[in-house]
Amino acid sequence: MASGLNGVKSELSNIISELHSIESGLMSDFQGIGSEVAAARIREFIEECERARRSLTKVDPSNLSEAFLAKSAKR
Repeated sequence: MASGLNGVKSELSNIISELHSIESGLMSDFQGIGSEVAAARIREFIEECERARRSLTKVDPSNLSEAFLAKSAKR
């Protein structure tokens, strides 16, 4: 279970990195055509993703219940 959780955190980090790149490109390559608004929306989403990543970092897989693990294994 821990490896699955680490994979999710890693993928989320990759997504955040890509979103930072998109935000930066909007601000530098598309100035004056609404780029500030689009970049601000991306920034808000980045912040949500970062909050989710921080929450996942606090999860201790050893504290997961047997019922949860059994249910997750069936998926």
